[in-house]
Amino acid sequence: MNKKGKVFYGWWIVAATFMIMTFIYAPIANLVSLFTLPVTKELGFGIPQFMVYYTIMALAGMAVGPIAGKLMKKMDIRLYLTVFIVIGASAFVGFSFATKLIHFYLFAILMGAGLIGGAAIPASVLITNWFNEKRGLCLGIALSGSGFGGIILSPLVNWLISAYGWRSAYLAIGVLIVVALVPLAVFVIRLNPADKGLLPLGEAKPLNSSQRTAFTGTPQGETFKSLSFWALCLAITIGGIVVNSMLINLAPYLNEIGTTAKTAALLLSFGSAMVIVGKILIGRLFDRLGLTATLLIISAGSLVSFLFLMNANLLLPAILYGAFSGLGATAVTVTPAYITGALYGEKEFGAKYGIVSIFISLGAAITPIISGAIYTINQSYGLLLNVLIVLSVVQFALFFVAIKTKPKFDLPSDRLKEEAL
Repeated sequence: MNKKGKVFYGWWIVAATFMIMTFIYAPIANLVSLFTLPVTKELGFGIPQFMVYYTIMALAGMAVGPIAGKLMKKMDIRLYLTVFIVIGASAFVGFSFATKLIHFYLFAILMGAGLIGGAAIPASVLITNWFNEKRGLCLGIALSGSGFGGIILSPLVNWLISAYGWRSAYLAIGVLIVVALVPLAVFVIRLNPADKGLLPLGEAKPLNSSQRTAFTGTPQGETFKSLSFWALCLAITIGGIVVNSMLINLAPYLNEIGTTAKTAALLLSFGSAMVIVGKILIGRLFDRLGLTATLLIISAGSLVSFLFLMNANLLLPAILYGAFSGLGATAVTVTPAYITGALYGEKEFGAKYGIVSIFISLGAAITPIISGAIYTINQSYGLLLNVLIVLSVVQFALFFVAIKTKPKFDLPSDRLKEEAL
């Protein structure tokens, strides 16, 4: 239904979701460490007590996920996104005026709602709705906005903190989120191709051109009763532990093994770039190789990255760790959205992915607890690395179970007839 010679409107959706990940997801997920020391030194908080807000944020995201998935279906997408964008921005504005620890804890609830309801779920649902063909690639491009945001915003925020203080930096991020994203939500984003008189990319035109294409997939209730769905959720939770454990412990681990400051800085910068490459590459591999082969590559990427990390005090193993960790990190970014649509279809996707997002947040929330407990056993990160290698294997095994036990669903009769013709 696209007019010949015109760019498919779905590519504007990809660009808009890329911007959402850049300006909401990246500041929340990637810029945390920039504020930790300035805030705790000025206000006299202990770092562990201050970082509790991150766990509160993840728990808030768990609570919001299922609600957001249902709201997207019921509300006008323009109003829905505007509300959650403002909620996310309000958290940063609130942080800029905070004077007590409880203030950060309270505004962390808004931050978690903005992260999941304003970025993670909308980006995944929109790409799934607009693309049947090239879905993996488009998910990779859209979600790579988080890595891009980390690269471009880190120096900007660091300069703001140095020049004007952490309060001004928090406030600037809040204003930037609203100014950059509300116009996109109102004037660009549309939930379904039918809202623009279009079909998803790769969707065959129905026999009756006046009939809107029905989404396919298992009903929400049937999906939630399947072994496949809960194996997937457990795989994503374990994947969250695998991905996040060394992200939050990387700096002290590098110091433990005697890595130079120069190598550490190079590794952190290189890792951000590899997140972008990894998301786009894995998205493309999902389209080309299918689920099992791509998931094997993702899990192997994590496993191999930990092997190289054991010798990250040397430059080459450090670089190889960054490269392979970029592949492994997609277990909790591109993978959940793609595999949810692939296994259970587009029907009621928002509600299904809302539940899946709980387990993405759960993995992030419990990672500090689990990794900290493992570290305290012998006060060394060596045991943690060995545990993460084992969990990389367990992660793939659970993904494999989810694929092999997925519930079957039929295409609507009109689509079956079209495919037969």
